[in-house]
Amino acid sequence: MARSQRTLAEQLGAPLPPGIEALAEEHKEIIGDALRQARRKQATALSAAAEESLSHVPFLLRGAVRKAAGL
Repeated sequence: MARSQRTLAEQLGAPLPPGIEALAEEHKEIIGDALRQARRKQATALSAAAEESLSHVPFLLRGAVRKAAGL
């Protein structure tokens, strides 16, 4: 079965430590899935924090600040 998702080593951007490399492929996939889920959750939290920070900017300037910040 071909997987379209990146391998655990590709996600980490480095070779796997020997203890992780010794795990069965199924277990490495579980770790990779957990890592993907954690990164999605982190991205959502960062986005919410960025939006929350805009509440301190005067309403008329929010659009310009949002555009300048790439939000």
